[in-house]
Amino acid sequence: MQAEQLAELLHCLEVDLCWLGVADNLMMNPIRGSLILFVLILAPLLSGCRGRGQDPTGTWTGTFRNPSGELVAYTLVVTAPGGAYQGSWQNGEELIPSTAGGSWDGRTLRLPFDYYDGELVVTIEGDRLQGAFTRQWQRQSLIRQLEGRRGAPPTGRVAGGQSLTGDWVLAVGAPPNQRYWRASFQQEGAGLLGTLITVSGDWGSFTGRVDGEEFALSRFDGINSRLLKGRVRADGRFEGIVDLGLFDPVRPVVGERLDPGNQQSVANLPDPDNYTRVVNPAEPFRFAFPSLAAQMVSSTDERFRDKVVVISITGSWCPNCHEESPLLQQYYQKYGPRGLEVVGLAFEYTGEADRDLEQLRIFAARHQLTYPLLLAGTTDDGEIGRKLPQLVNFAAYPTTIFVGRDGLVRRIHTGFEGRATGERHRRLKADYEALIEQLLSE
Repeated sequence: MQAEQLAELLHCLEVDLCWLGVADNLMMNPIRGSLILFVLILAPLLSGCRGRGQDPTGTWTGTFRNPSGELVAYTLVVTAPGGAYQGSWQNGEELIPSTAGGSWDGRTLRLPFDYYDGELVVTIEGDRLQGAFTRQWQRQSLIRQLEGRRGAPPTGRVAGGQSLTGDWVLAVGAPPNQRYWRASFQQEGAGLLGTLITVSGDWGSFTGRVDGEEFALSRFDGINSRLLKGRVRADGRFEGIVDLGLFDPVRPVVGERLDPGNQQSVANLPDPDNYTRVVNPAEPFRFAFPSLAAQMVSSTDERFRDKVVVISITGSWCPNCHEESPLLQQYYQKYGPRGLEVVGLAFEYTGEADRDLEQLRIFAARHQLTYPLLLAGTTDDGEIGRKLPQLVNFAAYPTTIFVGRDGLVRRIHTGFEGRATGERHRRLKADYEALIEQLLSE
């Protein structure tokens, strides 16, 4: 047995190698020799004990630190189906899985998230882990340091009569830049679920807990690292902060339950169906960008002539776009024979054509998209205006444009209300389908 192998076994037994003097000469001292023989006899039993003690599978919880300094909680579920390691970020019932190629060497766990151009690398010692999640963000790498431990997050304690369950209106930021958002929470005991809804759509499921008069809700999905926390006041409202996770400042928040008295503040919010519009509604909508096969695809191509066209302004880095694209694929399969076309205009991070195209191929493969996906540009400021100058007030990815058989824009929907919004999501799907049916019948 080599000294390195013995050291590994003794480390498993938590034996002090310095006390044994193994590095000097393993066989010079009879006592040492007897101990080594004892270890050799037990080697078949002991050789796997580090692996068992360090098994990375299971649920891990911990925190990321945002650039603001705020801590955002996360839950990571690690599995090894067929011996292939995979991890999923968990937010409520939503699981965001890693892609093929995960590895575990007994100390370091590596999990690629190819569709976000990211990778999680952590070291595990016993029931603790630490490391970083790195992903591409615009033209730089964004690194989020994390630490965690095995097991479920700690529970909180419930304050009597202060359930947060229900719909809320949030005043976010300070005048004159104050904005109003919607929110929906469900509380069971000290557990808390919810989502935030802006004109750009929802931000997915947030999870957290109530601890007395205080609460915190977090979301980490590989892209977003977001936090809402506050303290419930005696009048039932709450005051707190929201941290969007990048380099913008933390914003103050005041929340109050949505009721007939404050409905007007929500009624005055921008309408997602009217916020983004075209300069000239009488002018056909135009686009011309390269496909994944580097072939130019244009709105004037024969395949779009006299067709209803649904155009999604999208990006492989956008969680809501990942949720919208399977729905568009369903419509494409269902209504394609009747004259529906769907096309995605993707704006990617790097500006490196090969890299951006590869991310789009991963995006298309993940959702089994058969409609054309085009590389339209980057996420740089002003790029939408340069590449799609017919649009006014572009505000969100995805933005979905419905074009009639005459080539004219009939509706533009800003953002996407996903499954976390419950009834809003069901209503959006019904509205989309009804509009497609109407346009196809004209």
